[in-house]
Amino acid sequence: MNQDTIDLDTISQQLHDRALALSQSQSQEGQDHALMMSALATLAAAVRTLDDDVARLDGPKGIGASGS
Repeated sequence: MNQDTIDLDTISQQLHDRALALSQSQSQEGQDHALMMSALATLAAAVRTLDDDVARLDGPKGIGASGS
């Protein structure tokens, strides 16, 4: 797992935490922001999963691999 993927995990978790805090807000604007943050966190998690899948399909680094 590379540093960018680790950063996506951290960002996703922070967005989920902030969304949870904002969802408790009484204002509609706070709840709207919570929904947007939750969607961004889900997107970050999907990108991380896609990165893992691509890395698996790409194979190990070495002769002929695109990661070499």
